[in-house]
Amino acid sequence: MTAPGDPERLFEADADRAGYVRDMFTEISPRYDLMNRLMTVGQDQSWRRRAAEATVRPGDVVVDAGTGTGDLAFACLEAGAGRVMGFDFAGGMLAGARRKAIDRGVTDRTEFSLGDATHLPVPDSSVDVWCSAFVVRNIPDLDAALHEAHRVLKPGGRLAVLEIPKMERGPLRPFARVHFTQVVPRLGRLISGHRTAYTYLPVSVDHFLTPREFTARLRDHGFDVTQVRMLMFHTVAMHVAVKR
Repeated sequence: MTAPGDPERLFEADADRAGYVRDMFTEISPRYDLMNRLMTVGQDQSWRRRAAEATVRPGDVVVDAGTGTGDLAFACLEAGAGRVMGFDFAGGMLAGARRKAIDRGVTDRTEFSLGDATHLPVPDSSVDVWCSAFVVRNIPDLDAALHEAHRVLKPGGRLAVLEIPKMERGPLRPFARVHFTQVVPRLGRLISGHRTAYTYLPVSVDHFLTPREFTARLRDHGFDVTQVRMLMFHTVAMHVAVKR
């Protein structure tokens, strides 16, 4: 798919946002991990560990939706998961996850497959944990993804979502806006070579939900939210919830 000149157009009713996101993540996959480290000043891995430790129990079966290069999946293994199924619809990202699994010697406990978070090839009530990191704001049909998360989780199963939420008004918002609209796009274009990938990021944040709105959406889909933690000057939110 050809990248739009203005990422705002992707949020129009007839725009193929899913196609753009799939192609964009495939193109930036070789530099994706490096950009994550730079944008978060090296903190993103600790957030993934925190999300995994808040939800994973020894021996758990985990679904990592939008697994990317697998960092959250590996954090879940470190937290004690017995098996992790990582799904992503960007093939280039999965190639990186599979290489990491080989390097870590965990191919027997991981499975990285093409898959859509809104149509998971997983039986009903079959997994202990559903998690995602910096994915859900990119899913055009968020309600379908949350419905799938609820479907595949066992009763009492746990959910963890790391995401960049839409910021509510406050003293930190102007500084976050400068970071996301000025610093990140320039850095992203320099590092990834992709013209619009990191211009799309602040636009996707603006079209997402505030932490309170996302909490309400989780509750609407049958989850009890047990923890909402704001990270990195309130620019990142971690939601932890339990299936009712």
